[in-house]
Amino acid sequence: MTDNDLRWTVAALVAALVIFMGARSAILRRAGVPVNQLGARGNWSQRILVSLAAVLDIYLLARAPLPILDHWVGASASPAPMAALVVLIVASLIIIAAQGGMGKSWRVGVPPGASDIDILVTGGLNRLSRNPIYLGIMLFLIGVALAAPGPLTFAALVISFVGLNAIISREERYLKDRFGPDYDDYTRRVRRWI
Repeated sequence: MTDNDLRWTVAALVAALVIFMGARSAILRRAGVPVNQLGARGNWSQRILVSLAAVLDIYLLARAPLPILDHWVGASASPAPMAALVVLIVASLIIIAAQGGMGKSWRVGVPPGASDIDILVTGGLNRLSRNPIYLGIMLFLIGVALAAPGPLTFAALVISFVGLNAIISREERYLKDRFGPDYDDYTRRVRRWI
């Protein structure tokens, strides 16, 4: 696989994920689900990460037709293009399956009201990880760092890990308040990441 092929494949995967998440959000909103909770008080870490993700997505989409961007951000050629591709595909499938498995409980941001989410999702990929979407995102970022190693992709990986842990802590407090002993039991059975 050439660097150019990898650039276009990464761009296609990013575009597919953005389209999937946008379409899923639109479908849930039409069903009356308040998907976007980023405006809720205290969701600053999630707003920052969503903004950084948008910047990274734009870079990953634009670097295919504009390979000069790699030079500008200090990205090197992939040392393992096939490994990068496998990690990116597996991560994409995890994100899609995990988000789909959350049903109407999926949100972007922690809801402000304790009764906003009716069901504690413990099935599907949530049997293996309490945060399978975030696990998929981190794997995707590892794949991106393999595909375009450089300061931008490594910074995205580190900042996302720190930011996602902050978000997970907020979500855990919300879920403990909302579901009490059921959530405590779930945390004893299933680890935070994997």
